Amino acid sequence: MATPRSLRSGGAARRVPLVRRLALVLAAVAAMTLAGPVPTAQAHAFLAGSNPADGQVLAAAPAQLRLQFSESVVLSATRIDIVNGTGRHIAPTSLAVVSQGDAGSTEAPVEIVADLPALDHGTYRVSWETLSSDDLHATSGVLVFGVDEAVTARGLDETSPRPVEAGLRWLILIGLAGALGGALAARLVHPTALPGASYAAMVARRCSAVGAITGAVAAVILLAYQVATSGVGAAQLLQSSYGARWGLREMGLLLLVGSALVRLLTLRTATGRTLLAVGAVLACIGTALLGHSGAGAATNVTRVAAAAAHLGAAMTWAGCVVVIALVLLVRTDGGLPGRAMARVVLRRFGPPAAVCVGVMVVTGVYLSSDVVGSVDAALFTIYGRTLLLKLTLAGVVGVLALVNTLRLRRHGDGSTPRGTVLAEAVAAVGVLALAAVLTSGQPAMEPQLVQSTAVATDTLVDRPVADLQETVTIRPNQPGPNVVFVDVFNTRRPAPAPVREVEVVLTSADGVTGAPLAAEPLANGRWSVNANVGAPGRVTVQVTVHRNGLPDATAAYPWTVGGLPDQTRPAVVSTAPIGSVLRVVALVLLVLLVLLVLLGLGLALRLSRGGSRPGQFFKASRGPTGGAGRTRGALKGDELAPRVHDVASGARAREYETH
Repeated sequence: MATPRSLRSGGAARRVPLVRRLALVLAAVAAMTLAGPVPTAQAHAFLAGSNPADGQVLAAAPAQLRLQFSESVVLSATRIDIVNGTGRHIAPTSLAVVSQGDAGSTEAPVEIVADLPALDHGTYRVSWETLSSDDLHATSGVLVFGVDEAVTARGLDETSPRPVEAGLRWLILIGLAGALGGALAARLVHPTALPGASYAAMVARRCSAVGAITGAVAAVILLAYQVATSGVGAAQLLQSSYGARWGLREMGLLLLVGSALVRLLTLRTATGRTLLAVGAVLACIGTALLGHSGAGAATNVTRVAAAAAHLGAAMTWAGCVVVIALVLLVRTDGGLPGRAMARVVLRRFGPPAAVCVGVMVVTGVYLSSDVVGSVDAALFTIYGRTLLLKLTLAGVVGVLALVNTLRLRRHGDGSTPRGTVLAEAVAAVGVLALAAVLTSGQPAMEPQLVQSTAVATDTLVDRPVADLQETVTIRPNQPGPNVVFVDVFNTRRPAPAPVREVEVVLTSADGVTGAPLAAEPLANGRWSVNANVGAPGRVTVQVTVHRNGLPDATAAYPWTVGGLPDQTRPAVVSTAPIGSVLRVVALVLLVLLVLLVLLGLGLALRLSRGGSRPGQFFKASRGPTGGAGRTRGALKGDELAPRVHDVASGARAREYETH
């Protein structure tokens, strides 16, 4: 005996609170992951600097080679090969990782310190490769330096994305787009009440389920590929912060699978929508945390939120375009009802598509501010050129969308823009492919293409200490060997006691304090001492003056050590940083988008108060049977269905009469 509808609905009502409670728990997990202290992953560790620098000429052979990376790398996967001018290979005697931040963080910048054997005068070529600790992205490069011999800098050496990895990431994006776009397409088709609407909605829900399953499976295969190619154990990887964020995305994809299956098999819309919303949020946040926006020693909530919004809008728009093209234009039987339904759905897709495109543009410009350092970086790197190609293809998609919109709004034209919609769908798939290449590549922030904005201390610092006046300066004020000059003058006449000794202690930015260094007297109250500075940045210079019969005079001076010799190559267009400009542009676009949304809401409210009914996104056009079927007002889906059915019946009758 069939179960009464009231009992079924009651059971569903009891199950919905449970699903919603589960959704709240999962949302809380996502919020804690986003706001928690655990750093984010997948910054694509790249070489931020080195000592010796690329192209640097040293007066004496270095005892160490220091490679400075933007985040932690796997020491066991690090390889360094040194070749001298005669072609002889020289291996470092030891390798060590020195963290420049939290020692337990896998996103804090680090240095690989390689102890070198005694090197002769000549030229040296250093080839290195390593893996990012968190996401196992491979990075490599080459630099050259000379010992008492001039060399030419190697210059830009960019790591290319791995094709297999990019392909798997494309499948993940395709799956997520199918899951979100299929759900929206089913929603747009279902209320039409047109012939074949139920079948089209079912096919759209199937596309959503297949997409979610594809994304979840591709994510697992990508993880297995990363483990196999890196040599890092799966348990070690999953226990890292990368594993937590990977699990967040995988949980979201699985919830999208559950949502699609629930809506496909049971038609419980409330449960399906809840799972869909939570799954979409978790999948987008997890993917954002696994992307460039999650880079850094601390979570940038604004960038992660922008990346999640960008991803959600892009996947929903692209997926819905593809599903509509497949369901309504490719798989149609060619009858008039199918084409008419396609016009209705495409018109209904207009408002959400406009919102998605607006969000994509604003967030895309904002996110670009931290992955493209300059105009030259955009023009002369793999990442920059791929991004420009993606923007070009997205512009083509925008033009096609505009053409489709104009054709759908044209009065008296009952045709469906089949060709341009299919072209828009193909271009959308291409945009996703380029996005996968970008997520697999290294951001275009290389120091060779972006001018440094760090300002080193280039003047004297002085202060009174007890009855003394002291002045401190460091030359040449670059990482490596330096000379600290200290001028000490007595302000009392006669001087109570001569200066017997001056000691200097340097403390680096990460809190490492060196041994006291005894300065040597020069003349006229000046003292000097040789000191080695390991890295650019803030240091503290502590000066202690010893005098007979008087307490020691101690003072600490803040100092900023400059970078290595400028590695920025001559600009072709411009190497000036553009991040701040892009952020300002994104803010202006955000204001314009908000104004447009408010204007649209105000117009809709005005129309509703004037007697128009909400949901009227399209107007009826003249039918093939003549002018009697034309109306100036908008028609709801249930009013349009009988008219389309009558038109279809009339068309079939005329076709029968002609035969």
